[in-house]
Amino acid sequence: MTYLKLLLVRHAQSLGNCQGQLEGQSSTALSAEGHRQAQCLTQALMTASRPTYLYSSPLLRAMQTAHYLTEALQPQDDFFKLQPDADLQEMHQGIFQGLTWTEAEAHYPGVCAQLMATLAWQPVPQAESITAARSRSQRWLDRVLSNHQPGDVIWTVSHEGLMQQLISVVMGCDRTWKIPIAHTAIFEFWLADTQWQRLTHDRYNPEYWRLHRFNDCTHLSDR
Repeated sequence: MTYLKLLLVRHAQSLGNCQGQLEGQSSTALSAEGHRQAQCLTQALMTASRPTYLYSSPLLRAMQTAHYLTEALQPQDDFFKLQPDADLQEMHQGIFQGLTWTEAEAHYPGVCAQLMATLAWQPVPQAESITAARSRSQRWLDRVLSNHQPGDVIWTVSHEGLMQQLISVVMGCDRTWKIPIAHTAIFEFWLADTQWQRLTHDRYNPEYWRLHRFNDCTHLSDR
């Protein structure tokens, strides 16, 4: 059986992550630890199936992570290119963007108090809604399924918040599960069919959809 192999990877640690920033669609460079994580990720993925496509969020922390992969791949293929994709960006954090939570509480105490008072979704002024992020994730997946086919190997570098939605739409969930996604964690899905709407009972045939790695960070162990 031939599968489309789709790997979703979170970027390595950024300087903003170290400072506890809500970076959203702002971006800082990788930290020293982030560079180490990206190197470990690259070493691990070089033993996997070689990608035919490499997509990345255009934000700096993701592009720097993806650059390590591109540099490792190019000696084997001078024509291999990294393809930035705006739909893979992190969710915009609105008025919180670039702030730490402590700074957000100091600047916007009322909004923060509302957010902490209930699990129900509360809009943050100027921020992207979770519904919009879900739609963006579905749009990206639909485009991938339209442009690619079984036999392709796709590596994708994105962000924790958006990956919550990406994983949900890839798995066909009707809700989004909270997954603590570590830096450079790998999720690997094998899809035997990209025209899901044509399937009947085979939609429920697990041979069509294989989960090979889920939140895999073993490449960071003992390093």
